[in-house]
Amino acid sequence: MRLHHAAVVCRSREHADRFYGGILGLQHIKTATLEPRLAEQIFGIAQECQFMLFGSEQLTVEIFIADIDSQASPLFEHLCLEVTNRDQFAEQCETQGLEVKRIPRGDTQLIFVKDYDGNLFEIKELE
Repeated sequence: MRLHHAAVVCRSREHADRFYGGILGLQHIKTATLEPRLAEQIFGIAQECQFMLFGSEQLTVEIFIADIDSQASPLFEHLCLEVTNRDQFAEQCETQGLEVKRIPRGDTQLIFVKDYDGNLFEIKELE
């Protein structure tokens, strides 16, 4: 079994382009529109919604563009990414104005990054 894609929400195409295309380096594959009837059948929201697909050989992310506050309630949802140098990646995120959490855990630390819309990413080093 493997993960086909993950879906997150962003408030704007600019945020999606900056984080998923710029920082994560994923390729913009397509932009499309989810029709209101299908959105209601799937998510219970009868609203047209634009979505974007970004990906690489290892990761595909579907981004729904919606004017919502993803930080309105605490969430456990997150994606976990493996990068070649997580400290360098975390520093890059900080220089781009993103929130980076470094959480001590025993002899190591956990690193989490929030994108521009509050989606949470755990960052691990490739082994």
